[in-house]
Amino acid sequence: MSHHLTPEQAREQLATVQARTLDTSRDRTIHARATAVFGVVTALYMASQNILADWISHSVRTAVFAAVWLVTVWWIERVARTVPRRAKVWSRAGIVASFVLTLTVVLPWLNLSAQTAPNTWPMVAAGAALAAVPALAAAAVIRWGAR
Repeated sequence: MSHHLTPEQAREQLATVQARTLDTSRDRTIHARATAVFGVVTALYMASQNILADWISHSVRTAVFAAVWLVTVWWIERVARTVPRRAKVWSRAGIVASFVLTLTVVLPWLNLSAQTAPNTWPMVAAGAALAAVPALAAAAVIRWGAR
């Protein structure tokens, strides 16, 4: 008994596989949420650098930051079945843009303002919100962008 496919069976199987979509709304949502979490947490972590300056606060903040990043990575790897088209590119671009915006705009502003008066949490939140915009925009593109 032969276990080889006939050309017709092979065409049918190929057509079935090609008809399946790997890009699901659920996976787009998962990748978009992860991008948003990465961007917001990174922006908040970086913006809060000079509000809590002692080594204990810095160590705790760094541990929390690393834990959130690792849990998010674990979550996305465990829950997502696929990686939607261009999701990695958009995610990385958004996070990098948030990082660059933080380094070039938010941190200089916070450092300059800290020379005359200590930074407050609302200032840090405003800086983090500004810095998170590129990552949040990337998350929106991943979730609702062209497929």
